[in-house]
Amino acid sequence: MHLQKHTNIQFKQIKAAATYTVRHPVLRKGLSLSSCAFDRDEDNSTIHLGAYLENKAIGVLTLLTKNKDVQLRGMAVLENFQGKGIGKQLIVHAENLVQGQNICSLWMNARRIAVPFYERCGYRKKGDAFELPYGGTHFKMIKNLCD
Repeated sequence: MHLQKHTNIQFKQIKAAATYTVRHPVLRKGLSLSSCAFDRDEDNSTIHLGAYLENKAIGVLTLLTKNKDVQLRGMAVLENFQGKGIGKQLIVHAENLVQGQNICSLWMNARRIAVPFYERCGYRKKGDAFELPYGGTHFKMIKNLCD
């Protein structure tokens, strides 16, 4: 079955709390809403991106910046919208944003289940698997954005 790709998605920078409507059901299901608050969410250098369809948040991600080091964190797309290219569009939007700031690499701690998605987006595993309190087994993944 071919899933419809959404082309009328709006991408915008949002506040940390606006990510919770997507972070909670996807990344923190069954936990308290307060578990959606991440370290450094409120830092001035942190960027939160939202993918909106008809004014409803359907995808989010967070970019934590420290000098020229940028971590992608809290990437999530609502279950009903997964597999339709929205996550890829969010990643491309984030990559374009950091490249515009002369940043040449982006990294994340990816859940094992998400590794194939990130590999399709050009990210590569770096190092061995490790465990995190939320989401279990993770891999550090990185992508060079400058050649």
